[in-house]
Amino acid sequence: MLWLVEKLRIYLSTITALRRKQAGLFALGFVILILLIWGFIPPRYFPVGSIVDVPEGAGLYSLSLKLKEDGVIRSPFWFRIVSIILRGERDMKAGQYYLSKPESSLTIAWRIFHGDEQIEMVKLTIPEGFTLENISSLFDERFPLFDHAVFEMTAPEGYLFPDTYFVPVTATATSIIKLLQENFSRKISPVMPEVELSGKKIEEIITMASLIEGETNNQLDREMVSSVLWKRIKLDMPLQVDVEMKTYEFQGLPEVPINNPGILSIQAALHPTTTPYLYYLTGKDGKMHYARTFDEHQNNIAKYLH
Repeated sequence: MLWLVEKLRIYLSTITALRRKQAGLFALGFVILILLIWGFIPPRYFPVGSIVDVPEGAGLYSLSLKLKEDGVIRSPFWFRIVSIILRGERDMKAGQYYLSKPESSLTIAWRIFHGDEQIEMVKLTIPEGFTLENISSLFDERFPLFDHAVFEMTAPEGYLFPDTYFVPVTATATSIIKLLQENFSRKISPVMPEVELSGKKIEEIITMASLIEGETNNQLDREMVSSVLWKRIKLDMPLQVDVEMKTYEFQGLPEVPINNPGILSIQAALHPTTTPYLYYLTGKDGKMHYARTFDEHQNNIAKYLH
């Protein structure tokens, strides 16, 4: 009988120990689960609309600290753990990662290992005749990396092709200059043989096109104004172009373009219409009025401007 009581005691002790162990494991698992949930859910003030920059050769440790400092993750430790489980730091893809909505550490890590930048694109239209300052003003708060001062100091006026572009929100002044210049080169390439046949430098054609762009709004007038301005240059007469007062009283083309012309104004600069005119003006009626002589021009001023 005593041996039965002893076995029962041992059995009950074993059951109690197992229950305590299970309770301990359950408690430990619960704590770990809470830590995981806390570590992986997005921070309360997640920086929606910002950009995470992962530079080439960035280490996992330094990146995790930067993400924590920027408010992207809660726990650098758990971010490193899940990153190692996913792929390891060797597979991190350098780039700029756009944060359109709150995301967990797991999602952030997955995106970095897969190079999933999710950069938002913005449709921008640059009209013909826009200046550097006009173009710069298009890049508003949607483009946090765009440096207006750098753009306006370094971009080449006249050689930023007017067009519709899809621009990443990560665009910088340098990347936009490159984008617009490369488009200029593509669009101007088909007419380069004509430039060579004209006997003029491409810089002269683009500068003339910028004047035409600023003065006219239709192809007929573009080609007629081109004729007048080239003729005035040949005769050493002042250009008297209102859009750029520096050209009004002086002979010859400006040193640089005054805006960024479109392909139609470039073609007009290459192919002026043959006309007898030396003068023109834009009347209050919105139309261009041409004159052969100074006296005719004065009559047009009296008739269409007063």
